[in-house]
Amino acid sequence: MPERTCLGCRSVLPKSSLVRLAMDGEGRLRPDPSGRLGGRGAYICPDRDCLNAALKKNAFHRALRSAPYVPAADALWYEIKGGAGETG
Repeated sequence: MPERTCLGCRSVLPKSSLVRLAMDGEGRLRPDPSGRLGGRGAYICPDRDCLNAALKKNAFHRALRSAPYVPAADALWYEIKGGAGETG
């Protein structure tokens, strides 16, 4: 099974247990659960702390080798959780 490293906590985990984020056609960072967005992807644990750590370290810019538009942490977390209204 392929493994990836979480940008937030740096844990190496199975790819299937992480959330993939990639840039859409407009350069905006967004969740890509299907893996269909083209280009490089970045992975984080499905944990708010890992998202916050990755954002604080500008890890998405380095991992994607680009400067994506990164929405506010709350908005991005809402998208990651599928818009289900989870905040924790």
